Parts: sequence; structure tokens; C-alpha cells
Amino acid sequence: MKVGVIGLGMGRAHLQAYKAFAQAEIVGIADLDESRLKASAAEYGIGHTFTDYHQLLALPELEAVSVCLPNHLHEPVTVDALRARKHVLVEKPMARTPAEARAMKEVAEASGKVLGISMNYRWIVGPDSWYLKHLIEQGRLGHIYYVRAYTLRRRTFPRGHKTWFTQKALSGGAALMDMGPHLLDLAMWLAGDYRPKQVSGTTRTALMTDTDVDDFGVVLVRMAGGAAIYLESTWASFTRPGVGLVVMGTEGGAILDLSAPQGKRLTVMGAEGETHQEITPVDIQLPFTPEASIQEHFIRRVAAGQQPETTAERGLAVVQVIDGAYRSSQSGHEVVIE
Repeated sequence: MKVGVIGLGMGRAHLQAYKAFAQAEIVGIADLDESRLKASAAEYGIGHTFTDYHQLLALPELEAVSVCLPNHLHEPVTVDALRARKHVLVEKPMARTPAEARAMKEVAEASGKVLGISMNYRWIVGPDSWYLKHLIEQGRLGHIYYVRAYTLRRRTFPRGHKTWFTQKALSGGAALMDMGPHLLDLAMWLAGDYRPKQVSGTTRTALMTDTDVDDFGVVLVRMAGGAAIYLESTWASFTRPGVGLVVMGTEGGAILDLSAPQGKRLTVMGAEGETHQEITPVDIQLPFTPEASIQEHFIRRVAAGQQPETTAERGLAVVQVIDGAYRSSQSGHEVVIE
């Protein structure tokens, strides 16, 4: 499948993943920075480079494109790509607001093209994430009733550093909007439920007082199936950094430490009678072979005429939770998700 990439910041990771997959051919890239274009074209052997992404979308051979731009550009550029009859894999968050996400989803449905969201942590922390999901699907943990997710940083940017990330009008937010999509996607995936019903959240700018974005956020989500999801996220804080999830089920539980090296990420808890057990699986063997990256997954699904795991609907659910948390924090009340 012939693919292109728009935006060569995070887009470089997409180029690397596409290059590693034999069934993808990178035919063109677009970025405002000509030096980036030149360097990437030379590194990956790409023939077409553009400073105007519309010219990339006009390539008749182009079939799919990754949109890897600042958050405020996700909706307009994705819509342009879909209307140009290209499949799209857009970086997370899908959009800054549910309204933008819905617009993208509606255009994808009208165009008949596939829209996937690059919420890729289940691939990044495999095989541990896949093994945990496999255990849950087998019923080894019973009914999942609670998932706690956390992404804690001491400092993301030095004081005074100006970037689109630190401007709410461009990013939509920070502590929750940045890593929140990855952790919420993982939590909903493990809980087997992408139907948020009520959201209660608190956010603040506690340390990064030279910006208008949140550096702290906590969210409690009540899911339609009965599970509760709790997310804690910081961009700046006086705490120990880390990223992970705690999963609680009626027959067992698990801790997935995304900061740990492979072989030490996953701990599974259970019981033999009244005796509690705790194991750390090593040399994990899966009953299937997961794709190496979300880009490979996306291309395989598109080629098969299927939707990816990280659908537009699921991307919208994540955006609804984050938006609901910001609105809840502002109002002081729980927000109901329609």
C-alpha cells in the first residue's frame, strides 16, 4: 500500500514503522520545514516532498496518509485527506473537542475511507499488554470492575519554553490531553468497554504557571458496563515519574508497569483458595502474532477492508472523557456523556 506522512515531528516514528513493513511503500511526505523534508527523504529514500500537504494528497498513487501535526490541525487536515479519498491514521488525541472528532468521524463514514487513531501503547508495550488482554478474554481475572491508570512526570518542558503543546488554543490541554489518550485507550481496551457514561474530573495549573495548560489532572469515569476507570496525569509535579495501569477483577488482578523493561512489566495476581499468588510472566508465548506497530496494523486492516482496533468511534470516546474532565473541573459537577 502506498502511504504518505504529513508532519515530520512525530511523523518520523510513522516513517520508521512504515519502512519496516514490507507491504507499505512511502511515496511522499509533507512538512513546512524544508530541512526536515530533505533529511527524511534522504534517510528513507522518498521521491516526493512537499511543503504544502495538499500537493501530497493530490498524488494519484497515494492510498493512505498519517497525519502527525499539532492537535489543532488534526480535524482540518484529516478531513481534507478523507475528502481526497485517502485512508487516514491520525495521531492522538484524535481532536481537541468532541465536536471536531465527530466531524472527522462523519466525513470518514461519508467517504467510505478508513480513519484510525494512533493510540498505540498496546503495541509499544507488547507482548505484556497482549498477554494481559488474552488472560482477561479467557476469564482468568473474572469481571473487570476497576482500572487505575497513571502517567506521572516531574517536568515536561523547562520554564519559559514556548511550543504549541503549552498553548491551550493549539493543544486543547496538556496533562490530560497529552498522555491521557494512550492510557484511557489501554484502560477501556482492558475493561472491554468504550462507552463512558459519567465523568468527574479535577485539573489545575499548579507548577507551570507561565502557561495556560493543565499540569495536573485526575479523572473518574463510570463506564456503561459498570467498570470504573481512574486516570491520574501530571506534566509537572514533585513525585516519582512513572506510567502504568492497575487492573482489578473478581477473580484476579494485574499491574502493568509501562516504565519497566520487557520481562518485568507485568505482574498478575490471583488466589489458590485463601492463598494469594503473585507472578511475573517471562518468555511470554501468545496464541497469535500481533503486528509490530500500529502502522502495520492499520495497513493490514485497510488492505483487508476492515476497521482498525483504534477506530474513530473509540477515539471519540477518549476525547469525550478528556473534554468531560475539563468541563467537570470548571463546573465542579459530574458530566454526563451522551
